[in-house]
Order: sequence, then structure tokens, then C-alpha cells
Amino acid sequence: MLNGSTMSISHTYQYEAFANPSRQIRLLKLDTTHDNGSVLTGSLSVYKIPPRDGSRVARFSKHLQLPGYFALSYVWGTGPDRHPSHEIILDNRRFPITATLYAALHSYRSFVPASIRFWVDAICINQADDDEKSAQVPLMRDIYHLAVSVLVWLGDKTDEINRLELFISNLVNDGYVTKADKWGLEVTGTETKARDRGERKQPLAKFIRNESERLLLKGAFKGGMGMLRGLQIGFDVEYNSLSDHLNDQRVREDEYLQRMEEIKSWSPNERQLKLVQDEDFQAMATLLDKVLFSDTQYFDRMWTLQELCVANRGLVQVLEVDLEDLLLVFYYLQRTFNIRHLSFEKITTLFEINSKFNNGQRLPLKVLLALSAGRKSENPRDRIYGLHGLMKDEQNPLLKPDYMKPVAEVYANVARHIISTGESLDVICGHQLRGRLPELPSWVPDFRHFGLEATSLVHANGENIIYHASGSEKHALPEHPFQVTREWQTLIVTGIFLGNVSVLSEISVPGQDLQTETFALGERLWSAKLIQSQEWTSESQTVGNVSDLVAIYAEFYQNSNRATFWARNPDKLGRLRTMIGNANDQSDGTLGLNYKYFLTLLCGRIAKEARCSEEELSEHLTRSCIPDQEGIEILENLCKALDAGTQGRRLIMSEGKRMGAATEQTQENDMIYVLMGCSVPVILRKTARPNEFQFVGECYWHGFMDGEALAMRDGDKVTAHEFKLV
Repeated sequence: MLNGSTMSISHTYQYEAFANPSRQIRLLKLDTTHDNGSVLTGSLSVYKIPPRDGSRVARFSKHLQLPGYFALSYVWGTGPDRHPSHEIILDNRRFPITATLYAALHSYRSFVPASIRFWVDAICINQADDDEKSAQVPLMRDIYHLAVSVLVWLGDKTDEINRLELFISNLVNDGYVTKADKWGLEVTGTETKARDRGERKQPLAKFIRNESERLLLKGAFKGGMGMLRGLQIGFDVEYNSLSDHLNDQRVREDEYLQRMEEIKSWSPNERQLKLVQDEDFQAMATLLDKVLFSDTQYFDRMWTLQELCVANRGLVQVLEVDLEDLLLVFYYLQRTFNIRHLSFEKITTLFEINSKFNNGQRLPLKVLLALSAGRKSENPRDRIYGLHGLMKDEQNPLLKPDYMKPVAEVYANVARHIISTGESLDVICGHQLRGRLPELPSWVPDFRHFGLEATSLVHANGENIIYHASGSEKHALPEHPFQVTREWQTLIVTGIFLGNVSVLSEISVPGQDLQTETFALGERLWSAKLIQSQEWTSESQTVGNVSDLVAIYAEFYQNSNRATFWARNPDKLGRLRTMIGNANDQSDGTLGLNYKYFLTLLCGRIAKEARCSEEELSEHLTRSCIPDQEGIEILENLCKALDAGTQGRRLIMSEGKRMGAATEQTQENDMIYVLMGCSVPVILRKTARPNEFQFVGECYWHGFMDGEALAMRDGDKVTAHEFKLV
């Protein structure tokens, strides 16, 4: 018998199928008790979800038919922890659950002295029925948004968690007062103002929620739940953030930015600081990072992103405070004590998406995929389905959840959707090439790793594109671009052939020389191949000069005290100035090669979102020789750009002394193309079938990053033709 049950019940719970799984949900009514050792018991009931659109009267009427409930957000567990080891008794039948869920329900059932309703994915959805799961996925937005509160379960209370909750409560919540007469609060519109603290604002949602929870804890269950439910209904009827037709809604674009400015500048008052005066703020910041991120996988999981971000404003509970309270603490610690933790950015991202969602602003799927980079899910399909409720993209057959489809087809359909939406092929560039699912077509990104390629030429989110290899040309769409096709493995494209890869450098082995910067190791391999090439024999001295220059840059960049590096190494500064002078000397006719090779090392950019021309490169090289603060910063930026340009890339060359940088997977005789609707050139590999290619990766091809191939086509020097990617 599973843990958590002493009842003699042999039957296992059997679900009754929904009459309409796309508009109905189950709610768990959990029986409460003050006996912590007793068995978990409850029952499941079916309810209709209110319509997303329609008149306010119609939506209000439907809302009244749905009882108030709490939505639980938690991590199932990984490995053995995902398997049921405990149970709950549902309608007098045994139902197996994980240890994590058992602990959460066991804790929450003593929250109030009456039976309360929960929505819990592992119980309220028949996880063994793929058809039901597929129908319920689109309802996640409604389920978590319509809950009276989203409860985040990070684990059983520990001394560390109790200490942290008290610290946050004293530092922040004392400034948010729950008794209006205590501070003379004036409730107006959607905010309250504390007169003795100027313009410090408290969202009305938080004020009502705090009062509701006070009533709940005092035993006034109906009064507390009534206030919470009334708050939730009021916001939804007024703003209708769930609508599928956002163009009809009032978008409040400035609200998030204004709120973030207030959060970033917030400071606790004297009373609050006095309550936490005995705490070590550095230690509390470390503990906060540990409890929220190191000790739990909660903020690394895919589904928890949507569960928090679609929740109604002010109704998410983490460590018994909401996201905004956490941000207040984060930014105060960061600004006042210079305490920074990269994991704090995850909370900022959650608050941003949640605020924009509730303000009628949805984000495109590709942007959400980039923002959620690195989040994990047991089922690879959930990397997509876990974002459905947040995305701006309109539903179409390509995006319809279907757990019966192979992962490769799901990912191919999503890629085709993103391509068709923007008439752009950029989504196929810059994706993870190592560790890909082997069943994926070559042009389909492995969305499990989407957005993790920090040095890619094309941003995963599709923003701030700095290359324009295909000019303003769009990808040609089929007649019905958003329809599912049997040929989902194939993508029809149009491209211009630029040449074959005839020479390519060796692959750099990570960690082979820990004393030298990675970009210097990569450049050594690049220059060695150039010098060995018969075509480049006469230019070997020029290539060697650039190589020596990069070696000095690497020595500078690796030094721990760059500010005094040149003062301690005047001879190297002198050599650097001589090299820069030689590089800028046009008398020997090698100036173009110097810049051509150096810009290829940089992939034509000085920063991720900034291109670099020959004139700008000359200025950067000259200015980097001056050992003042500006010169040092310019040199640091050059080194970062060299690292980003060479990382994971090989030097490639073709006939006519053309050169570029391509992914390490590139092979000799691979083909260089500019595809219509793609911002950068790409490497393709011919298959055994006619007019069919495999996609290898993006590439930098010097002299063809700004529409030059289209100019050649328009001048009848080259032709564009249609072919298949598989």
C-alpha cells in the first residue's frame, strides 16, 4: 500500500470522461482536518469554464457558475520522485500521487477550517489520456487566470524558509498595511495610498487579498473566499485578459514600465528597516537565491512559467508574498548593497510577462521561446504546449496541441508556423547543432535548446537583426501556409548559390590550452590554414601580422588587472602600436586583406547588436592603442567580439579568395547559399536526391551580408532557384 493511507480501500479511482473536454475542468474538493496524520480525502467535480469573449453580462453570469478555487503550481519531481509513492482517497477510491503533491496538499488542507477546492494538474487531468491532455492544454490560461490565487509550492517549511519569509514580510509587507484605519489608507480606483509614506502604492488586488486571507485564517471562510472570488471576477469582467481578440481590449502599454521604475527605486521606511536591523543583508540575498533557485527546480521548469504568468494580477503567492514583493527586495538589495544574483532575472522575467499579459499585451511564440530558454520539461512537446496560454500568435492547425504526434512533427509544425508568420527563415538559423534529437529534419530547430546559442548571428527572438543578406526579400509562402501537411519533413525554399567550401580550418578543441584565450586558439587554426593555402601564399605576412595582433589582445584580455596592463607592459604596447600602424598602412596594398580577415574573425560585428565596417574597425584598432579608460573599454569589446565570432566556428574559403566563418559541422564541398527571407547566408549539403539539401547551419560570408547576392541576381550574374530542405 502507498504511503499516506491507512484505510482499507482496494479500488483505484477511474475517471469519467468529459462531455466537452475543451470547455470543462475538474476541481478537487479537499476535505480539511487539523489532524496532520490523517489520510488525504476529497472528491472531483466537473465545471464549465466561462467563455473568453462575449458581453460583460454574459461573462459575469458564467463566472458565477464556477466556484472559487486555488490553482496549485509545483514541480512533479525528476527521476524516481516523479513516480507515485503516496495516495489520496477520491470519492472513496485510491488515487496514487507523488510525494511532492502529497506534501503540498497535506499542508494546504489545514489552511482553513472548511473544505476548499483546488485545481491540480496531476489529479484534475487524466494523465493517461492523450486526447484529454491535448484538449485541456489550451485551457491552462483560463484555469490559472480564473483561480482566486495561484499557490506556489517550493517544499516543506524549513527554518531557512521561515527566516526568509519573516525577513521579506518585515522589509516589504509592513509597508503594505492590511487595516485601512491603521495608516489612514484611502482606497481609490485600483490603488491605495499611505499618506505618511507619500505616493507608495499598493495594488487593490493585494489589499483585498490580504484582507481575504485574514478572514480565511480567522475562520470566516465564506467572507474570505467571497472577497477573493469577487476580486477575480471583477478584474476579468473589466479587463478580460483571457480574450482571444486582444485588438478589442484596452492595452495599457506604459503601466508595466511605470511600475518597474517604481519597483527599482523603492526603499523601505524606517519602521521596516528597524524590523530587519539584526539581519545580514548579504546572507539574506544568498539565502533567497538558495531557497528559490538552488534548492528547487521550480523556476527551471516549463509549465511553471505559464502558471505564474497568466495568473491574475496580485494573486500569485511565492514564499507567502507575491512576485512584486520579491522584486522589491531584489532591486533594493542590488541598488543599496550591490548584491547581485543572476537568478533574480528569472523573477523579473516572470513579473514582466505577467504584467504584460494582464495589461492585454501578449508576446509572440518565438519571443516566449527565447525568454524561456533553458527551462525543462519531461515531455519535449511541452516546450511548446507550455507556452500556448501566453502567446500572441493566433491558434491554427500547426499549433494545435496533440500528444499523439511525434515530437519531430510537433517541432516542424511550430517552425513552419514561425516561418509563415514572419515570412522569414531566420528561425532555422542559430539553433543548437550538438545534442539534437536525431529524428528532426535538418532545418527544424531543436526547441528544447532554442535561445541558448549566445553567439549566433541571428537572435532567437527575431529582434535586433543586424544582417540583411537577402535584403527585403521575403520567404515565399505556400497557398495554405498554416495547414498541416503530410510533407512536414520538407521545406520549400528559394536561394542563390554563392560557392562551394574548398578550404576550412581545423576544429578547436576546448580546454587544450588553458593558458590562452579561446579566440586566440581559434585564430591560430584559422591563420594556419590561410598560410598553408596556395591561393594565399603571397599574403602570409599580412595574415601573420593579424595573428600576432590577436595574440597580444588575448594576453591583455586574460589578465586579471587590465587597467594597469599596458603600464606594466610598455614593450607590448609599443609592439601593438607598430602592428596597428602596419595594419593601417595602405602602401603595400594589403589593407583590404587585413580588414577582410579581421572582420571575418569578428563575423562583421563589434557587439551582438552592432555591425562593424572597415572604417569603424580602423578607428577601434587605433583607439585601442591609447591606454586610457576608453581605450581599455574598446579593447575589451574587441576581445569579446573576437570570442563571439570564433566560438564554435571554422574559417571557410572558396574560389576567388572569398572567406567566411561557418559552424564546426561544415565539411569540404558544402555549399554556400543566400536564401530568400533569411538574414544571413547558410551552409547546405547536397543529398543523393535531385534538388534536395540538408541544412548545416548559418554562416558569415564576407561581402555578402547586406543584399549583395540580390544585386548580382538583378544584374543577371547569378540566378535564384527553388529546392527542398529535408
